[in-house]
Amino acid sequence: MSDSKSLILLVDDSRLSIEILKDILLKHYRLLIAENGLEALKLACGDPRPDLILMDVVMPGIDGFETCRRLKTMPECCDIPVIFLTSQTTGENIIQGFDAGAVDYIPKPFNIPELLVRVRNHLTLKFARDQNERLMEKVETINSKLTAGIRYARKIQSASLPDAALMKSLLPPHFVFLQPKEIVSGDFYWVGEVEDNVVVVVADSTGHGVPGAFMSMFGMAQINQIVAVQKICTPSVILDTLRKEVIKAFKQTEASEIKDGMDISVISLNRESRTIQFAGAFNPLYMVRGGVLEAIPADSMPISIGLRYKSYTNHVLEYQTGDCFYMASDGYASQFGGPNDKKIKTSGLKKLMVEYAPLPMDAQKKAFTSFFENWKGNGEQTDDVL
Repeated sequence: MSDSKSLILLVDDSRLSIEILKDILLKHYRLLIAENGLEALKLACGDPRPDLILMDVVMPGIDGFETCRRLKTMPECCDIPVIFLTSQTTGENIIQGFDAGAVDYIPKPFNIPELLVRVRNHLTLKFARDQNERLMEKVETINSKLTAGIRYARKIQSASLPDAALMKSLLPPHFVFLQPKEIVSGDFYWVGEVEDNVVVVVADSTGHGVPGAFMSMFGMAQINQIVAVQKICTPSVILDTLRKEVIKAFKQTEASEIKDGMDISVISLNRESRTIQFAGAFNPLYMVRGGVLEAIPADSMPISIGLRYKSYTNHVLEYQTGDCFYMASDGYASQFGGPNDKKIKTSGLKKLMVEYAPLPMDAQKKAFTSFFENWKGNGEQTDDVL
């Protein structure tokens, strides 16, 4: 808004002062006139609403200080800047004026150029503040819509994860601890069956939040195609195939900017042969047997374009009654907190696995969750956790 369109409310019981101010200001602004505080309150909150108020202090009825104080309690007009224009210029009066809510104090008799500059500057500040408030309202509206969309995306993402009843029918006793850093997650898991083999996938997509969620949805769709449709159940072949699809879909080359992908662990469980096959891209498989933890190593190759490109290693293990296997992303170990604000680290996670392995699965989930929350405390979650 330009100064020529600005509306100023003059409040003064002196007709002479009003006429002088009108002669000065009408060249630049539109004016409203009030001769006392009560009339000023009515005009200030009316329509049209003034952009600035020039007000005398000494008036019949309520004085300028009290008028200003009342204005500042009225939500519809509390943001209108008030400038006192008065002959009461003692230090005590000036402080009283600012305490009442005024933005400036101009002594009478006033200097006309100074008056015009002060009025113009305060109008400029008001319009800038009003514009900032409008922009903030727009930002809040956009953020609200984006958040609503992301929350809906979380419902879709959650619905894409394996059904709890399916997992219960296919797997031995188990638990899942999935805690996104943001509304949606870049970490995901997948469970399916191919003949006598149950395939379990735990993956950590590049990034978290919306970018990670897009990659996770892509990953789930590709794994479903590879395992459920193509009937591939050998973990190393699953990873080889998935890597090819990621590189192809994102047109990745050694020179390309997009090198996003996944760190992932895959097992194939065969109850008849009592074997577990495993392959991993950076994420190992952990086994606790008789109180001793063994980490079955993953290959240091991502599910994306990388410095190394060869087939993933397929490990075959015979499991025993009482064995406890863990698949995880790096989110848990990466969490900062504790007494010294340090990471849990992989070494800390391994200790917890050994400690909690003898517990029933429900108790394990509670224990891992409780330790994580206590470690994090009031700090920010570092990464998606699975």
